[in-house]
Formats: sequence, C-alpha cells, structure tokens
Amino acid sequence: MKQDRLNKLQSTAQKLLSEIIFEEIEDSEKIFWIITITWVKVSSDLSYLDVFISSFKEKAILPKTLAKHWYDIQKKFNQKIGLIKLPKIRFRYDNSWENYSNIDSILRDLNINW
Repeated sequence: MKQDRLNKLQSTAQKLLSEIIFEEIEDSEKIFWIITITWVKVSSDLSYLDVFISSFKEKAILPKTLAKHWYDIQKKFNQKIGLIKLPKIRFRYDNSWENYSNIDSILRDLNINW
C-alpha cells in the first residue's frame, strides 16, 4: 500500500479508535482522567494496527483495561473502517512523554550556558 494511503488510514484509525475507546470504557474519565492516542502505526501489509496510548492517571492498568475490552473495540473498529483486509489492533503504552521529561530535567541540571 502506498505511503499516502497508509497515512490516511492511520489518521482515520486514530480518530475512530478515540471515539470507540471513549464509548467502550465506562468511567474512563474517573479512572484515567484523559486517555490519549499519541500515534497509530499500520503495518505495510495491513496485518497490524499498533495504537500507542498514554494517560495521566493509572498508567499501569490502562493496557490491561484496553486488553479486557479489545474484542469489542476490534469489532466496532472493523464495522466502521470499511476495509477488505482488517488489521489486528495492538495497544502499546507510549512512555515518550516521561522520556522527554527525564531528558529535560537532566539538561536543566547541567546548567550549561550556551
């Protein structure tokens, strides 16, 4: 599949999944405060859809909660996306924000004058 079509699919998938996850996980605002899909990556053969997620609270149980609801999320996604070959959704926790924060604090501690 061409890269521009993959990019469009990734954008559409991110939008659809954010709606589906919000509908599927009851009380998500109370438990996780905010769930963010930071980015989505589709494999070139459309076999997998890796969804990178993060939250402000309860980071440890977010992947487990999504795994518990995986079947229903996958089913709703398949119904709405309209593809012949449907990718399998895999949730990944995105810890890049913590990494950026750690790097920033290390750089600030160095106190280098540029």
